[in-house]
Amino acid sequence: MKEFKTNKKAFDSQVKIYKSLRRILLTKPLSDVTVADISQECGISRSTFYRNFNNVIEVLELMLDYFYKRYLDERVDKPNQLLFFFEYWRYHRDLINIIYTQNESILKDCIKRYDMNKYDNPYLLDLKVSILSSILCNWSNLKKNTPKEMEEITRTILEKKCIDILIDYN
Repeated sequence: MKEFKTNKKAFDSQVKIYKSLRRILLTKPLSDVTVADISQECGISRSTFYRNFNNVIEVLELMLDYFYKRYLDERVDKPNQLLFFFEYWRYHRDLINIIYTQNESILKDCIKRYDMNKYDNPYLLDLKVSILSSILCNWSNLKKNTPKEMEEITRTILEKKCIDILIDYN
């Protein structure tokens, strides 16, 4: 996984590339975006792009990784972790929505990467990743509930026994 460069000029290029990709994704699916599209949009050379990233998807991965690390650092001392989760991601819903509509596995891989060592049970890890990514993606897509409402909705859903949710067909 690439990281943000410490050199100011390289860092500025990475941010510029990301912002250009975001603008392009308003009109074109991620699978059709090329390095040439990004280079033209932000006025950089292809070699500048490749000095910073290996491919187009890595641009989104780097940004999500950056925000996810910040979320993990900031949540440490929050009394209501679930509410903070929604409060934090409210400011990044547009990025989550882009990832959701373009390549949801980027989000799932990011969550899994940071929680992989916390669980001995791979099924439990997959359950957590699936729940978090599904709730976050749908909320980002719908854009209608406040963080407080999402906390309440999530608590209500998760208070129901998981087995009941899995076998309920009505």
